[in-house]
Amino acid sequence: MKKVLRANLYFLIILVLEIVLPVFLGQLYYLLNITDTRVTLLLNHIILFIIPAIVYLIITKASFKKTLKLNKLRLKQIFLIIVLSFAVQPIMSFFSLIGSFFFTNEIGGFVSEISSMPYILLLGLIAVLPSISEEITIRGIVLSGYEEKNKYIATAVTGLFFGILHLDPHQFLYTTILGFIFALVVRITNSIYSSMLMHFIINGTSATLAKLSNLFMEGIETVNETKELTLKYLNLSEKLSMLYFFGALAAFFVVIVYYILRKLEKVSTEEVNNERKIIELDYGFRNTDGLIEEDRIINIPFILAIIIYIIVMFKII
Repeated sequence: MKKVLRANLYFLIILVLEIVLPVFLGQLYYLLNITDTRVTLLLNHIILFIIPAIVYLIITKASFKKTLKLNKLRLKQIFLIIVLSFAVQPIMSFFSLIGSFFFTNEIGGFVSEISSMPYILLLGLIAVLPSISEEITIRGIVLSGYEEKNKYIATAVTGLFFGILHLDPHQFLYTTILGFIFALVVRITNSIYSSMLMHFIINGTSATLAKLSNLFMEGIETVNETKELTLKYLNLSEKLSMLYFFGALAAFFVVIVYYILRKLEKVSTEEVNNERKIIELDYGFRNTDGLIEEDRIINIPFILAIIIYIIVMFKII
């Protein structure tokens, strides 16, 4: 099976599992009297993402290190990735704001609900767990199927998959953008640790702010609810004013992110070239006879994933 087809098929399977399994898992947790949200969230990530990844690697006999790109990062790379993680957040906030005008911020409400738990546990569930399970799935197994594709095509497709994976209309825009950047830094550094670090910092920032809000603001649930209603029922001029301000802020940080990525690529070039000798082509890869084998990106699993996502979102909305 061709690499891209296999990657898209794997994503389709994960998407279907993510939609169907929670129904059965909910019943199982009820029968086992597992009611703690922290435990169910941990089990869901293990069952939906970690176990399928292990099964995939066993069945395909793929190299664990090569597929997941478990390569070390240099100190300069780590520093730039940390700076990038904070620079990208105003951009993410802008697209989150756009989503908030049309859809309820379910994830924000969820984080607020669990923010009363000990900070270490909150950080583990919101930042550590997704930065491992989701990265192994998208920037590990799925992105590995696109390794012979042009990096911008590969990062755009896997960014789209990352947006779809969240199954949330409010999160779709900003998670797609983040997915693109996460995949790009993995391609630049040839290390999944780069996206894991970014994912951890970004989610960790959200968890930290939620915890601080829980500690220092009374009636935080009411504040969140009022904020959500305000965003949805602002008049047109107020919406445009907010969009202009946050849009200008996002545009400023887009420039900063661009230069950080250029610097990261410059720092990483020598390291990557030593470890990965891949000729990037726009629409295929060369076999041993020098001919280009077609490995279509838009294939049946890709189309089915899009259709399923649209149907699920239509029901949610």
